[in-house]
Amino acid sequence: MTKFSAVWLFACVVTTISVMWVTQKWATTVPEVGCCLLASVWATAFLLGKAKPRLSIVLLPMVGIIAWGCMQLVTGSTVYRWPTHLAILYWCGNAAAFFCGLQIFSDTRIRTLFLRTLVGFGFVTAIFCTIHAFTSTDMFYWHFPIGPHPVGPLFGPFRYKNQFAALIEILFPVSLYFAITTRRLRFLYFLIAATLYASVIAAASRAGFVLATIELAVVPVLVLRGRNFSRAQLINGVLVLIGMLLWLAIPAGPDLLISRFGQADPFSGRREFNESSAEMIKERPLLGFGLGNWPTAYPGYAKFDDGNFANEAHNDWAQWTVEGGMPLLAMMLFIAGWAAIRGVKTAWGLGVPVIFIHCFVDYPIQRPGVSIVLFLMMAAIARGGTRRREDTDP
Repeated sequence: MTKFSAVWLFACVVTTISVMWVTQKWATTVPEVGCCLLASVWATAFLLGKAKPRLSIVLLPMVGIIAWGCMQLVTGSTVYRWPTHLAILYWCGNAAAFFCGLQIFSDTRIRTLFLRTLVGFGFVTAIFCTIHAFTSTDMFYWHFPIGPHPVGPLFGPFRYKNQFAALIEILFPVSLYFAITTRRLRFLYFLIAATLYASVIAAASRAGFVLATIELAVVPVLVLRGRNFSRAQLINGVLVLIGMLLWLAIPAGPDLLISRFGQADPFSGRREFNESSAEMIKERPLLGFGLGNWPTAYPGYAKFDDGNFANEAHNDWAQWTVEGGMPLLAMMLFIAGWAAIRGVKTAWGLGVPVIFIHCFVDYPIQRPGVSIVLFLMMAAIARGGTRRREDTDP
């Protein structure tokens, strides 16, 4: 059952990322329901005594978020019920992905294979998205129109480049870990790591570039601590990685990224969103406006109007507090704090806490395509880093 579950979850990841450009609700509902169905199968197996449940303390705040949304519906504290229903389904999918991951990632072989496969998928996605960005400006997959509301340069199936960058932030530390610790296929993993980093440059995501660069500096230090590597191995590894990064990063076209860093006011718009969010939090500090309702409540507190629909706060921490009040903020802080401890301990899981840092300046996990990968990685770091069959097993 663990192998079937791993294949099922990977299929959910591939499916939802492949249709990230689709605005219809089915594109997000399918993976969410898919994860919930798998979780129900595991729950049935537990009730029948066919399997022993493996749990984690971080499941409590995840279930608490779902319960908090249900409470908002029951008490009528949500300002608009439909977005809250959708947000509850979103969090059910995240919690289900994490729960199923806990069951299958206790098996070291399956966990390692899943991570390697996920990194391979990220490698293919990065190449495809980079090629797509240079060859298609108004068609997803060179065929499907962008729609009536352009969202900027296309980057593969991603409507928003920062969500692509978030996916890379999650997978980049894993590729670095394998590049450093794997003896066979080391060159391949160095190539994968360099490609992932170069793709963030091509996406011109400022936050993605900064955070990926931090990962590039920190992950090797975390991996190498307590390990015996000869000076020659270290020098060769550094030279190979630097050479590949230069080889791929320069053709990726850093001009757009450099120009974005040169903007006079990089926080224009985001600053006003944050100010409005602060006023909304003061208005309802305890109950919030209802999960999923930041866009609904925002017009009443808007500081400016650029003619576009404000779909997110561009600061998930502020948005979570607006929608769920201080209780939701407390639950998210618990999840992020736990992720930071586990991410640093495993080294390859550093991308998980990095995503929560990214959430201060954007909305990288508001779509299931990235959030499911994030919560699967959280399950992996919950089980990894304790016992290793081999030195290269995460």
